[in-house]
Amino acid sequence: MSISVAILGASGAVGGMLATQILRSDLLEPGDRLQLVGHGASSSEKKLLGTRIDLLDAFDEERVEIEMVPNIGDVDADIVVVTAGATLSPEVKTRRDLGAQNRPIFEHIAKECASSSPDALFIVVSNPVELGVQILANSVDRRRVVGMGAEQDSLRFARAIARDLGISRRYVRASVLGEHGQAMVPVWSAVELMLASPSLLDALRDLRERAGNAPLKERVARLQAEVVQLLETHQIPEAYEVARRALPDARIFVEPFITMQCMHSTPNATANATLHCLEAVLANDSRRIHGQVLLEGEVLGIGGVCGVPVALSRTGWQPEGVGGLTANEREMLVQSAESIREFTSGILYGASSG
Repeated sequence: MSISVAILGASGAVGGMLATQILRSDLLEPGDRLQLVGHGASSSEKKLLGTRIDLLDAFDEERVEIEMVPNIGDVDADIVVVTAGATLSPEVKTRRDLGAQNRPIFEHIAKECASSSPDALFIVVSNPVELGVQILANSVDRRRVVGMGAEQDSLRFARAIARDLGISRRYVRASVLGEHGQAMVPVWSAVELMLASPSLLDALRDLRERAGNAPLKERVARLQAEVVQLLETHQIPEAYEVARRALPDARIFVEPFITMQCMHSTPNATANATLHCLEAVLANDSRRIHGQVLLEGEVLGIGGVCGVPVALSRTGWQPEGVGGLTANEREMLVQSAESIREFTSGILYGASSG
C-alpha cells in the first residue's frame, strides 16, 4: 500500500531541505507520494511548482509521485510534517514572540487537518514545537502528534560527546528530554557507547564527572554571557571556539544560538532530525526516538507537553521508560515540564510565562 507524506511549509528553508533529504534517503517507494503544501498564496504556489520540477529533475529515478498542493485543506496524507510558520529574526527575537506569531498558524493547521487528515500522524517541526504539539493534540488524537525537537537536541548531545571522545556520532546514543529550548535536560545517565573500549568508557566517565562538578544552569549561564559578548562585536569564530571548549551538555545550549545569529535557522540539522522521526514511522517497528508529546501522566506523572523517549510507529507514539534517570535528572525533567506548561499557557490563555 502506498504512503503519502505531506510537508506543510515546503516552500521554506527547512521544508525544502526536508523534501530533498526524504527523496535522497530512499525512504519512499515507487508510487508513494510526497506532497508539497502551500498556504493559498500565489507566491507560495509559484515557488512550489518550481520546486516540484526541480525535485523531479533530481530524483525522478525513484518514481515517487511529487505533488504540489495549494492549500492545507486539500492535504490527504498518512504523515503530515509541519514546517510552516515564522522563525526567529531581528523582528521576532524571543520564544514568546515566536509563539505569538505562530499560534494562529498552528490553529489554522489544526483546524484544516482535523477535517482533511484526522487519522494522519503529525510531526511538528515549527517552533515553539511544544506550542505546536499542544494545539494540534487538542484537535486530533494526541498519540498521533509528536514534536521532533527532543530528537534534534539528542543528536546534538551525541555529536558533542562524540567530538570530545574523538569518534563518530554513530557510536554514541544520547538523550535530551524536556523542552526544546533553555529548559532542556541532557541526560548523562542515558549516554551509551556502541564501542567496547575501556579507554573510551573512562573518557566518558571523566566527562560525566566533570559535568557534575558544577550545576548545569550555572555553567550554561556563564558560557552564554561570554558568547553574547563575542557576538556583540561580531566575533563569530571566537564564539564557536568558546562553545567548543565547553562540556557537551552546556555546549548544546549555546552552539545553536550562535548558528541562529548567523542563519536564523538550522535547516540541515532540523531536516535530518525530522528524517530520523520519519524513518521510525515508516519502519513501523516501534523504534525509540525522542519527541515532544502531550502526556497525561504516563511519564513521572507529568501532565502536558514534554520531551520524552517514545516508541514511534504509524499508529502513533507510546511512552518509553525513564526509570534509569538519576534523582536530579528526574527533578529537572519535572521542572522542565512545568516551564513548558507555563509558557504554552501564557501564549494560549494570557497567563504568566514565568
